[in-house]
Amino acid sequence: MATSDESTVEPPRAWVEDFLDSEVEIRGVLNDVREAHVLGESETVREKLRAFAQTENGIFRVVALAVLDVETFYTDLKDQYEDESPPIETLQAIGSDFDRLADDLELVLSERMNEFRNPRPGLRRGFRYSEETQLPRLDYDVYSGDVKLCQFIHPPSQALVLVQSILHSTRKLLEQVEANSDPIAETERERIANMHNHLSEELTEMAAYIEATDGEETGGELEPFDDWSFY
Repeated sequence: MATSDESTVEPPRAWVEDFLDSEVEIRGVLNDVREAHVLGESETVREKLRAFAQTENGIFRVVALAVLDVETFYTDLKDQYEDESPPIETLQAIGSDFDRLADDLELVLSERMNEFRNPRPGLRRGFRYSEETQLPRLDYDVYSGDVKLCQFIHPPSQALVLVQSILHSTRKLLEQVEANSDPIAETERERIANMHNHLSEELTEMAAYIEATDGEETGGELEPFDDWSFY
């Protein structure tokens, strides 16, 4: 694909001009991704967009910013074009034609800009209960956008083992950052504090449903269970 003379033209205009030189091919790539999206092939969509971003980082960002309709992107373009007419309508057409890819483009753009992997995790959960073993179980799928990452079916104790491990790792990370005197963005500090409060509240509320049994053995390995009866 063609590239702009980066010695005289800076991004985002440089990226836009690269896009304009290759618009037909880029639309072909995006049509292929959109077809996979229509077929419900979420993992394929994510991988195709990652490959696109890896190969054509600047053009990918133009597409993502156009589809996401980021106002500052257009403002910066107008400033760069000055007395010329920026190709706003062309970019808005791309945004409109491929708007159904907005969520996937946003996630991959976040991976590129922030060095994340599978950002914006979420859970789809269900509850099960076995009368034979007297075990409640959490049935949950972990997603990033529409991409399913993994599935767990655990009794509460095993689910909490996972939670404790994540919390421990998070604390160790924050300790290391503090030891290195590395700054943390203010917005991230606020999110951490907010989630810490939510976790404390959840643990306080959970305590009402937990009764310790005197002399009960709490150590050792947790047994797996595969009963499929539902609550």
